[in-house]
Amino acid sequence: MAKSNESELIQHTVSVRYRVYGSGVMRTRLIGYQEVTFSVLPTIAMLPATDRFMSILANYSNQRTQLEFKTTGYDDTFVISKIVAFATPSAAGYPQL
Repeated sequence: MAKSNESELIQHTVSVRYRVYGSGVMRTRLIGYQEVTFSVLPTIAMLPATDRFMSILANYSNQRTQLEFKTTGYDDTFVISKIVAFATPSAAGYPQL
């Protein structure tokens, strides 16, 4: 069996930590390759300024994962200064047919 590329490993995302501030409500979700699967994370009411990181628990496994941020209002603004995703390899790949 050929050795798998690291980008093809299945990653288990355990937690996402980020520092965000602004106005409105922040909606986040983890999205898999080509948006076939996704996991909606809890919404956050943003504050004008904060000195702490928000830690959001996640339980999501996929080969490729992206993090999406959205606000609910038209005039909402936000600033993200840091994003840390805690993930660990859980498998070498999906079974081959």
